[in-house]
Amino acid sequence: MPQRRGALPITDAGVVDCADAYARGVPFDRLERLRAKTPVVWLDGRMADRPGSWGVLRYADVHHALTHPELFAPQGDGMLHGPITADLPDTGAVPDRPAPAPIDMDPPARAMLARVPYGETVDFAGEVVRDLPETLRNTLAGGLFALLRHPSQYVRLQEARWDERLLDAAVEEMLRWWTPVLQVWRIVQRDTVIGGVPLLAGERVTLWLVSANHDEDVFPDPGQFLPDRFVRGARSHLCFGFGFRACLGARLARVQLRALLDALLERPGLPQIVGEPVMLRSNARHGFERLPVRWTR
Repeated sequence: MPQRRGALPITDAGVVDCADAYARGVPFDRLERLRAKTPVVWLDGRMADRPGSWGVLRYADVHHALTHPELFAPQGDGMLHGPITADLPDTGAVPDRPAPAPIDMDPPARAMLARVPYGETVDFAGEVVRDLPETLRNTLAGGLFALLRHPSQYVRLQEARWDERLLDAAVEEMLRWWTPVLQVWRIVQRDTVIGGVPLLAGERVTLWLVSANHDEDVFPDPGQFLPDRFVRGARSHLCFGFGFRACLGARLARVQLRALLDALLERPGLPQIVGEPVMLRSNARHGFERLPVRWTR
């Protein structure tokens, strides 16, 4: 993200709202500073070439907005929203929930991994999971990347691959650590307050799921991939939103990611990153243009 000589440094809020900044990965340091000082911050939109909005960064505030759609109504944000029955507590508040759509309960994860011959460099994003929908492709690539960045945890999971509870928790930690959809949009329905900031009806807010999922007040050591974090009773991550309007793709993503994890852990040897991954230039979608990997026995 080049700056002209003599130009003022770009603010933390400007960086967070700039798609080019994400080519080097999510700017977690900027998000951390903003959560500490201005957890509801005005993003003028100039760096993203879009209308301005209030960026909501803390877990508690994002959770509040997600669970009050009468105050913060969804806008077209690229995510599929709607009622689901899976993975939600039965509160009795919605008596006529539709049955979940049937999904592939036996994803072809092993067939996909067969596209990675031993000893050869393969682009996981562009070759192995290329046929999947974009968000699911980014989810699986991010799950693998979590293991690649934490090889000791990979070995730990291999040694405990019969522990169903741990592997299910590892899937949740992959989703929290990676967060394939970085933020979603909402429209304020009536005057309200969030994070101590008064908002007016009609204003836009951006709920930063990735920031909420790395809020150190909720998830200690948020930058670390800890497979047993959710075994130990951590609060639910907000990767798919929350509540009745949670993402309809949540169940599919979990099934696919668990199938990939099982296939990875049963395959002999270890995968390694080869060279430098190429991230998407996007502050909305978290994924790779290219993720080169090689398997060694």
